[in-house]
Amino acid sequence: MKLKKEEYFSDDFIIEDGYYIGIKDLILCPLCSKILKEPYICNECQKVYCKKCLEKDYRLKICPENKIQTKFSPDVNSNRLISNLKYRCRNCLEIVVQSDIKTHLESNCRKAERVKKEKTLSEIIQTKKELIKLSLNEVQNKIVDNTISGK
Repeated sequence: MKLKKEEYFSDDFIIEDGYYIGIKDLILCPLCSKILKEPYICNECQKVYCKKCLEKDYRLKICPENKIQTKFSPDVNSNRLISNLKYRCRNCLEIVVQSDIKTHLESNCRKAERVKKEKTLSEIIQTKKELIKLSLNEVQNKIVDNTISGK
């Protein structure tokens, strides 16, 4: 089973440390107000947007800022800033730098998945043992009740 980044990391789980606070204005898309996904920069005004936001409303041809036809390019600088953001993994709660998320999901978090499954399995077994014990107690109580009542 492949772990999907979106299921374990989202903007809601970003660590708001000094680094994030210092670059927040540089890495938020002015169109969707979220952290840039595939940042593209306008060659005219140098504003940066998410590629999907530009494709959706502007077809990567008209700048939302200055409303002129222009070209956009992938923004390496924004990508570099974003790659150093820290997130908390929803699964194992470990803090992971964005550039390490893939490695985390492939190795570290898989270990946490196994531990979580093992813990869940042991809880199920314990619950089953408790139910069996309760059932045996009920049977014994029924036998005692029947013996007392003479049935």
